[in-house]
Amino acid sequence: MLRNLLLPLVLLAAEPAKSHAVENAIVLSEFQVWADAAGPETYRALNKRYLEKNSCHSFNLYPHYEYFVWDAERMKYWVDEAVALGAFNLFCIGDDTRTAKGHLFTAEGLNPELETTYFSIVEYAHRRKLMVAVEPHAMPKIRDEAHFAPWLEKWVGTEIPRARRADIIKLSVEWFGAYQNSPNMAHEVKAFFEACKKVNPEVLIYVDSTGGPWLKPQPFHRWLLHQYPGTILSHYLNTSQVGAFREMGARNMMVQINPCEIGPGACHLFLYFDKTVASLKDVVDKRVPYLSLAGVNYAYNRRDFDLFLDVIRPHLNLAPDVAALRKSIVPDEIEEPIDENEVKRLLLEGAAKEKQPASNQTPGPAGENP
Repeated sequence: MLRNLLLPLVLLAAEPAKSHAVENAIVLSEFQVWADAAGPETYRALNKRYLEKNSCHSFNLYPHYEYFVWDAERMKYWVDEAVALGAFNLFCIGDDTRTAKGHLFTAEGLNPELETTYFSIVEYAHRRKLMVAVEPHAMPKIRDEAHFAPWLEKWVGTEIPRARRADIIKLSVEWFGAYQNSPNMAHEVKAFFEACKKVNPEVLIYVDSTGGPWLKPQPFHRWLLHQYPGTILSHYLNTSQVGAFREMGARNMMVQINPCEIGPGACHLFLYFDKTVASLKDVVDKRVPYLSLAGVNYAYNRRDFDLFLDVIRPHLNLAPDVAALRKSIVPDEIEEPIDENEVKRLLLEGAAKEKQPASNQTPGPAGENP
């Protein structure tokens, strides 16, 4: 009898926690890997660089591309780690790092030497009940629908068996010349979206920004979120930019945290546990529904990951598939939309301004150049 009387009280006490978890729900949690370190020699080379420069990123070891490998069996280990941690529903293959055999992707499609490896990784991740994303590096040299379509057909086309097909494309603005203020960015990204819709409309594309000026809202972002409302917009390393993008009207923010790159300089030798915890707490506090942990196969430690993921575990409401993920997306609210031609004009103006000598620039209010 006492047990029956207490039961409603227990349910009432539990209800606020349940509501809070739903309110702060993280729907997408990404585990992104890059090409693996070939072996101990890679870490010795990173350590040598760190002792000399106080920072060490895999890119610093180029042109020693032999330090990095894509290996299907080793990638299966990382898939298993993602599953074992119980906090991820997306396995992302990031083609950032060059190997002795090149990148996974070429301007023609998949690298013939790595095609079997790539499809094996995708298939195994699906077998372990994870969604799969790919962040390609190389793209067709001519970036229009006519060239994107056959390139996409080779790895997400409907002729590819579903088990071997990526569910999501992580599209980096870096690959479209963001750092160079490429004037055709919007036109090229539009061509990519349209080609992908024709090749396989089931594939979801989310857009990944990079550092520098791209940490702040740009005309490109206003165009993108008006042209393709409901596009998940990912940002790099922390949550500091979430407020400004939400003020702009972005409603589907994603934060990428690289646990081995949050310090003053990238270091692929150790995790920044404290800064990772702080960033994850910000993700929860700012109610960011989409999260990525990237470069996880560098400086990885199961114990540390298991511990810092406790920050987000009470707030996970992970989508099992892309259809469920799409249902979590809400419309963006861009008040001052522009078209791709206006983006091009503004980028050209910005590039011209950067080339001007400082003496020719208009002084700011305090007599300083803007």
